[in-house]
Amino acid sequence: MALQHKEPSESQHSSAGQRRRARWEAVILSAVVLIVVAAAILGLWLTSRQSAFDGFRGRLIDLAREAAVSIDPELHERIRRPEQLNGPEYVRAVAPLRRICLAVPSIHYAYTMVLSGGEVHFVLDAADPRARTAAGHPEQSGVWEVYKHMTPTMSRVLGDGHTPGVATASDKLHTDEWGTFMSGMAPIFDANGRQIGAVGLDVDASTVVDRLALYQKRALLGLAPAGLLIVIAGFLYYRVRCRGLGMEFALIKAAKEDRLTGLPNRTVFMEHLEAALQRVRDGEQAGCAVLFFDFDRFKLVNDTLGHDAGDELLRQIARRLRGVLRMGDASSRQAGANLISRFGGDEFLILLNDLRTAEDAVRVAERLLNTLAPGYRIFEHEVHSMASVGIVTSNQCTGNAEEVIRNADVAMYEAKRAGRGCSVLFSEAMHERMTRHLAIETSLRRAMGTDELYLRYEPVIELQTGRRLFVKGRLHWNHPTMGAIAPEEFMPIAEESGLMVALGQWTLEQACRDMTSWRRRDAAGVPTKVSLKVSRSQLAGAERLADQIWGALLSASLPPGCLQIEISELEVIRDAAGVRRLVGQLGKEGVNFGLVEFGAGHGTLSILREVPFDVIEVDRSFAQQLQTGHEGLALIGATLSLVRNLGKLSVAAGVDDAAQVAILQSLGCDCAAGPWFSASLHEPAAAVPLSGR
Repeated sequence: MALQHKEPSESQHSSAGQRRRARWEAVILSAVVLIVVAAAILGLWLTSRQSAFDGFRGRLIDLAREAAVSIDPELHERIRRPEQLNGPEYVRAVAPLRRICLAVPSIHYAYTMVLSGGEVHFVLDAADPRARTAAGHPEQSGVWEVYKHMTPTMSRVLGDGHTPGVATASDKLHTDEWGTFMSGMAPIFDANGRQIGAVGLDVDASTVVDRLALYQKRALLGLAPAGLLIVIAGFLYYRVRCRGLGMEFALIKAAKEDRLTGLPNRTVFMEHLEAALQRVRDGEQAGCAVLFFDFDRFKLVNDTLGHDAGDELLRQIARRLRGVLRMGDASSRQAGANLISRFGGDEFLILLNDLRTAEDAVRVAERLLNTLAPGYRIFEHEVHSMASVGIVTSNQCTGNAEEVIRNADVAMYEAKRAGRGCSVLFSEAMHERMTRHLAIETSLRRAMGTDELYLRYEPVIELQTGRRLFVKGRLHWNHPTMGAIAPEEFMPIAEESGLMVALGQWTLEQACRDMTSWRRRDAAGVPTKVSLKVSRSQLAGAERLADQIWGALLSASLPPGCLQIEISELEVIRDAAGVRRLVGQLGKEGVNFGLVEFGAGHGTLSILREVPFDVIEVDRSFAQQLQTGHEGLALIGATLSLVRNLGKLSVAAGVDDAAQVAILQSLGCDCAAGPWFSASLHEPAAAVPLSGR
């Protein structure tokens, strides 16, 4: 009986030992995972904290640089005596800083300083002269007042007297009776690139402090659900060890699927794509293609209806794609099986293995676009979200999977530029264009402030007398390796990349300097004015543009009538009210304004009545139609008659032969410009009289 009693006891002991082993493994695994997750949350918190801090420092530096650019260096250098405080020159010099303080309420103090004799001296201080501290002392620093506690930030921005300083920001928060703030500083340079001082901005950092506290709170709150999840994971591990490998297989499958849509994820797609490309290289498969879908207006759905609505939209998109396309098993790599994958965000990729020609891929893309075209019902809202599709086939790309995806992405962006809601087949020219686009943007940032960029001037000729009336200035670029890059190519890139405001300011200042130089050398033969076209970005900041125009005129000691600002018909239509305000504000002071590209098909005749332009330049397409027949003549004749009846000066652009000149003279056109009259001239040759041929 003892033996009988002992045998079941040993069996029970073995079973209990297995359970204990499973429990210990689960406990150890959970403890390890808890440590890892806690470390990850801590690391994420530290990274987020540093990222928020670095982001705020970067904004401080950008703000300080903008402030430094706004300072008049010549006026700044004339202010050195304490008695100049709040005098007329001081008020003019400090005005840009005060405008920045008004525009950015979070700025506590804005000031400039110089390093002289090893000491830091204040020059300008934007503080209200009437403001007082709690102790009753003036908040505004005096001119040439010594700051006795040079900070590391000041040392970096002021340099050492031999090496110029760099734009920087304080490395830590500073708290005093006025709150918590950080300082951003940037060097001030004169026209010759010599550092003459630095500007400092003390900015309220309470938002950064609040964000850091929020990150810490989230990190602490994240530990509780993480601990709960780890306990659940430990229990699941225990069950898997006790019951077999069923759960393990389920987890492996889950690791290969997108949680939201149930589609294969990026990893699975890349494995299948690499296998398909290998089959094509080995001759086992005729070809394959990748369709890269990026959905338009998806961000708008997220922003307006919420992320839950965006998730539901993605699920419905996945269902539509699955309903149209024959798919294979994601766990196998069989030839001929297609695959749909969600890559992330609103990007879906499709691998077509049953491909014969590139046209087959285009037809599939169009069929899928038609399927996706009807609206989606999202939480009682009807939503429309078409896709831009980039297509690349194995015949077009013989590289690896990453290269195929990159090329499909390039084609997708071409589809977006083509108007969205369409498909585009990749070509090598697209990649070359994108590479050149990036190279131009990068080089343009480097070229600013160098002699690679320069102005050329095109004469505008009075047709009845042959006299040059004024000149049109245009920015040109001579790249050291790519050669001359046409304005039509690099100006749109500058607009996209946010460089047009800086380029426009330099153009204004340079043109005014050139005009002053011409007037000194040949007062009799100088053009009456120089005309410059402004961009959309410049018009978007109309007040800043007005300040830049006045600053350029004052700096060059030019009367307002020597400058004409050109605005295209399209930009007038985009913001007619803003253009009217700008023209009204500067026009009454004597600055001339010209409407260019009139008749290009963007606007209506009402803009001629609503905006008081001095000059109307008809689009160059009119000159090209002069010799096409009666309709072209009638159209430009009516346009010129309208301009004449309104009392405006008419200019025909793009004139390139004598016949066009004769026709324009007969139609009563006042002036003309174009290749026929002369090649554009680079300063200083632009001062030479420009006569017609």
